[in-house]
Amino acid sequence: MTEPITNIQCIRIKEGVRSIEEERIATEVELTLKINDQIETQFSYSVGLDEQLVYGYLLSSGIIESLNNVEKIDLDKGQCIVRISKEAEIKPDSTKFPSSVSFDQLLKARESLTNNQQKYKATRGFHGALLMELSSGRWFSCEDVGRHNAVDKVIGYCVQQGYSFSDSMLLLSGRLTSNIVQKGINSGIPVIASLTVATDEGIAKAKESNTTLIGAMVEDECWLYNEGATKLET
Repeated sequence: MTEPITNIQCIRIKEGVRSIEEERIATEVELTLKINDQIETQFSYSVGLDEQLVYGYLLSSGIIESLNNVEKIDLDKGQCIVRISKEAEIKPDSTKFPSSVSFDQLLKARESLTNNQQKYKATRGFHGALLMELSSGRWFSCEDVGRHNAVDKVIGYCVQQGYSFSDSMLLLSGRLTSNIVQKGINSGIPVIASLTVATDEGIAKAKESNTTLIGAMVEDECWLYNEGATKLET
């Protein structure tokens, strides 16, 4: 079985001197997703949470509304075959979103994410994502070589565990681009945040959907790109 990290012998150049040293690097595996006998996409991802990756992709892409839309899922040898009962566009009800999120909650999520990025610390080759249910404080995080995959994996895992997405916050280590922000919007998540910055189209998506978008989080400051239905308590 492929491991998410492998060791290689590599030339290291330091202060002009070459040496052969062991380097830890991230590994990738491939997965082809077929929906109702049609090829939907191909993933290049870090091994682990394979089923959750697929469920998260289906939900965050707006292909399904819930797990009930999935009639069958079969994962085998680099291929995933899914049969769904219907395609649907998710339309989150912002009236069900929490009225506010505190900066302390953001910091707790940030601490949990950074403390659990062990593969990133070992290789500098992984992205991290975390989903936290605001009312209960429970959370789940994971890492993947692809930032989209990391988001899909946490969404897939948390939907299987019964998290309330309308009462949750999504936190990322990577940029808040339009397609990443759209994943959170499609999943009905009212607060999307990142340790780094947003793009103009990512901000536009948040404004269109009344989503709270926060970036460049550190211990005492952040960028509040858009304050949507869920307000940020400072």
